[in-house]
Amino acid sequence: MPLRRWLWLSYLRAAIIPLLVIEVSFLLIYWASNALVYRENIATVGTLSRSFLQDVARREANVIGRELAGYSTDAAVLARQSLRALNGNHAPTAAERQRYVTDRDGTIYTRSDNGTTASYYSNVTHPGARQLERMLRLGALDPLMIDLQQSKPDVLSVYFNSRDSYNRIYPYFDAATQYPRGMDITSYNFYYQADAAHDPQRKPVWTDAYVDPAGHGWMVSAIAPVWNGSTLEGVVGIDIGLKAMIDRLMRLDLPWGAYAILVDRNGRIIAMPPAGEGDFGLKELTSHQYSEAIQKDSFKPESFDINRRPDTRTLAAAMARSPQGNAVLTFDGTHLANFVTVPGPGWRLVVIAPEANINAPADALRARLLWVSYAMLAGLLLFYAAFFFVLYRRSREMSGRVARPLQEISGLMKRIGSGEYRQDFRGAAVVELDELGRELVATGSRLGDAYDELVRQEQVVRSALERQQQVNEQQGRLVQIMSHELRTPLAIVDSGAQIIERKAEDMAPADLRRRTERMRGAVRRIAQLLDKLVESLSRDVPGDVAAHPMQETIALGPLVRERAGAAIPAGRLAIDPGEDEVQAWADPRALKGALDAVLDNALRYSGGAGTITVRTRRAGEEALIEVEDSGGGLDEDELAEIGKLFYRGRNAAGSTGAGVSLHLARKHLAETGGRLELANRAGGLCATIAVPLARSGEAE
Repeated sequence: MPLRRWLWLSYLRAAIIPLLVIEVSFLLIYWASNALVYRENIATVGTLSRSFLQDVARREANVIGRELAGYSTDAAVLARQSLRALNGNHAPTAAERQRYVTDRDGTIYTRSDNGTTASYYSNVTHPGARQLERMLRLGALDPLMIDLQQSKPDVLSVYFNSRDSYNRIYPYFDAATQYPRGMDITSYNFYYQADAAHDPQRKPVWTDAYVDPAGHGWMVSAIAPVWNGSTLEGVVGIDIGLKAMIDRLMRLDLPWGAYAILVDRNGRIIAMPPAGEGDFGLKELTSHQYSEAIQKDSFKPESFDINRRPDTRTLAAAMARSPQGNAVLTFDGTHLANFVTVPGPGWRLVVIAPEANINAPADALRARLLWVSYAMLAGLLLFYAAFFFVLYRRSREMSGRVARPLQEISGLMKRIGSGEYRQDFRGAAVVELDELGRELVATGSRLGDAYDELVRQEQVVRSALERQQQVNEQQGRLVQIMSHELRTPLAIVDSGAQIIERKAEDMAPADLRRRTERMRGAVRRIAQLLDKLVESLSRDVPGDVAAHPMQETIALGPLVRERAGAAIPAGRLAIDPGEDEVQAWADPRALKGALDAVLDNALRYSGGAGTITVRTRRAGEEALIEVEDSGGGLDEDELAEIGKLFYRGRNAAGSTGAGVSLHLARKHLAETGGRLELANRAGGLCATIAVPLARSGEAE
């Protein structure tokens, strides 16, 4: 069947007829479902809006909490510095002393502003000389008070209040006219809320909103007690105006025309932006007309108490049950209120949003959906007329065999992408598809060639780097060995030659021979070291004759007794008979050299009186010679290094050697198919020489 006809019939069966049925059914049920969708939409929007407002309230409460915590920290710092000032020896200047005036009724106050603090000592205490000196010592607080007030624009004033009604405050004002005579500071909330009864934990606390006696209007304060042992010396405070709190709430970017208020621990509204004044029927209090001095605590009226308002009782009840949650308020219409506890002072941040604003998008959507339904009914006929025509044209445009080459090209790309670079392509009737497929095959081949070359170059570079690293390590160890091992014998030769040069005429022949023998011994030591180095390096040269051993059958028992007896003192040697008749197939010279190196190593590093045990045995197709000493063994990290050219263990300090013998031993054994292994055993190190067993028929 032609692709065009197949596509046309497929459209009819799979798209057009089902769509007609679906569209007619949809129009019949659309109006009924629209109402259901609207109700569900309203419910979903309500749930999401509550969750969103709760998240907003929580986030903003945390931000406010962090800001308030900063003020609390400042108050704690000021409290600690106040105690230091009280116990210190700050001496004010003469000019500073002259600022203080003692009134006839016993009140002490500052009479001029020098850019620092104001002081007021109430006559309720009748301060004497001792109290005056304590007051003057507090002058040490002035720089800190100034910094705390000037560094933060929201801070109205910073002060210290003593337990005997002394007040030191910045910025300066005329305290004598502002404060009432006989003022008992301990009766105000900005003092007693930090005493032992209200603040047993002795930490910074926040006051409720109150009218400031110092003339700044309505505010809240971060206060902290100043304890000297068990005595409350006073309370420090940092005043924040309610206007700053309201400005902070007004800066919140809240959707749906929402706004936020702050409520204190007792349920009184601390701060409320203008957006909430209409709902609550209140005028926020920020300023105060000071027609007379503030004689006592002045808190916000009952109209600001949500516990006493009929329209906020549901919110108050919800707050009493939980530190965070939500409630429904009925002002002028329904409002959603979500509250969260502010960390630190325990206030509540309440975010209030009109429900009508929240549901407005859903209402608008409902209206639009009704208009859409009418438009759909009118446009359905036009749509299907155009749809039939478009499908017919599309079936003609998509004719031709394009599916198979497209699928094949897709498969080619996937296989090449997975690493199968070399592929075949059967071709396509469409020129562009055919060219694309063949170009993909060619590209895959080029990628495969490039990948193979990359792998090969990577192996070459890795081998070169490993070899260079080994050469660098060997060169470093060679320099250390030559520096150590040549210096001592050369020093012996030089010393002996100097003595002979100076005293040859006076030396006896025997003494002369003894010294020349020492010099010859040093020369032999150098020669032996150089022989080992030459032998080791020559065996690293490809094609060297030393790399072509002559192998024969060797009886290990006699060989071990001969070489061990010659190398190890009789009192320290223990030969385990083991399997004395073991026959090995090896190069005699290589095997003897390896055994001598292992025996010499065991003798050097096993201690002066340790026992060296030698045994022979079989293990599979190998003949083993084990040399075990009692020198304490090696650290595990050294076992892999021992046997490398010029490497010497940490326990080799102070002994002769070049780190060549065990390296040569491994070279000798490797040339005949053998190996050398080192392992810690109980009490010492065990060196195992493994060579192939002699098989029957191999000539001796």
